[in-house]
Amino acid sequence: MKRFLPTLLLLQLLPGWLAAAEIDFVRDVRPILEKHCYECHAGDVRKSGLRLDIRSEAMKGGELYGEAILPGEPGDSPLVQFIADENADLVMPPDGERPTAAEIATLTQWVEQGANWPDGVDRVKLEDPRDHWSFQPVAASDPPPTKNTTWARSEIDRFILARLEEAGLQPSPEADRRDWLRRVTYDLIGLPPTPQEVEAFLADDSDQAYQRVVDRLLASPRYGERWAQHWLDVARYADTHGFEVNTERSNAWPYRDYVIESLNEDKPYDQFVREQLAGDTMDEIPATGFLVTASVLLPGQIGKDEASKRLARQDSLDEIVTNIGTVFLGLTVNCARCHNHKFDPISQRDYYEMQAFISGVEYKDRSYEKPLTAEQEQQLLAWKQRHAEIDQLLVPFAPLAGSNTKRSMVNSFENWDRFEPIRTQQVRFTILKTNKYEPCLDELEVFNTQGENVAAAKRGGKPSSSGDNVNVNRHELRFVNDGNYGNSRSWMSNAVEGGWVSIEFAQPEEIDR
Repeated sequence: MKRFLPTLLLLQLLPGWLAAAEIDFVRDVRPILEKHCYECHAGDVRKSGLRLDIRSEAMKGGELYGEAILPGEPGDSPLVQFIADENADLVMPPDGERPTAAEIATLTQWVEQGANWPDGVDRVKLEDPRDHWSFQPVAASDPPPTKNTTWARSEIDRFILARLEEAGLQPSPEADRRDWLRRVTYDLIGLPPTPQEVEAFLADDSDQAYQRVVDRLLASPRYGERWAQHWLDVARYADTHGFEVNTERSNAWPYRDYVIESLNEDKPYDQFVREQLAGDTMDEIPATGFLVTASVLLPGQIGKDEASKRLARQDSLDEIVTNIGTVFLGLTVNCARCHNHKFDPISQRDYYEMQAFISGVEYKDRSYEKPLTAEQEQQLLAWKQRHAEIDQLLVPFAPLAGSNTKRSMVNSFENWDRFEPIRTQQVRFTILKTNKYEPCLDELEVFNTQGENVAAAKRGGKPSSSGDNVNVNRHELRFVNDGNYGNSRSWMSNAVEGGWVSIEFAQPEEIDR
């Protein structure tokens, strides 16, 4: 029996020896985490925001329970609790093989010993999104060496040539003068060269021939028109509101013209950016059209309840933040509207701080009278006179009201009613029936026999109505004869399926339509 005493003594000492042994993270702990935890808490998979394959992330814990590992306190460490206690609210792992008693004991002892996780043992590195190359300052690069030392005319050419040589390619032959002129003209102004321009260039043998062509094209007004389209596409410019209604934005054009003129003036880019973000403080009101280029719901498309109104307001602000982020930063800042950005270093806090910057911006439709030059004034006057002449020529083709001739079907754009000339100082337009909604009238025009709209407000026409369905700056009675077209400048009755509008002229007139 004595020969078994050393063995019994060893068995009695073994538990104490194990408790005293130091648990090694790499040898003892990480294999357990890899086996039972990494499927849901490592790499790009971070359920509940918990990542266990990087020390700093593991110690920080997840979104629900805070720090997952409390050194020296295994009983209070969620990592140990969820693995060891089968009665816990969240038993981990939820599926698959459960950790053995020995594995649980190892994790428990490791935490109890201080959860020693040495630096430099992680197999992956926590990447800081701010370290991405696109966020780094631009650094100068020396042009690479090339085998062909005669082709390049600039340092940029050397970069291109080096890449061609790397791919085993040779530069294309130089274009002849006619092809070059055609390409550069299309590129800069979007139009082909005229025959006269081709002949002049081919006849110019001077060293400055190419430079003169480029200077001429850059000085052309067509240059701004050609290249503005690229900026306007990025800024999502449109002449309509979008969505299924897609009504016209009659006052969007000043921003378009601003972009064209800025390019033609060779405006510095930093000034170009500032004006679009804060043009109202820099005497460049049209530039702020950038902030409201995106699609937006109109008042009639928004629900009456407060929740719908608040959502629509947030959607409109989000469109502005989106525009600023994509156009000026090249980033999808709007992803952080609901959560921290998954890829870029943009937090939800960053998003709403940016939104606060533009929270005072409203989508409104307001007219903008751009000062005309004397030449433009003459052109406009001539156009109006010619338009009136054409209108008068078309009058006889419109059927007389009350005759047996069928008139054109009523449409939402323009409707004429012609009648025998009558002298009066007031006209009432009565709506007898609609499609179950309040009637909406864009513009009521009454013409005298000389083709002049005598109902216009600028001619002294005074409107009255049976009642108005008024929104602020929308559907007001004053819009029915203000000379502006579009739903946002229309009148709406406050009665379903009926109503009337009356216009009193400044003086008696002989009218016929």
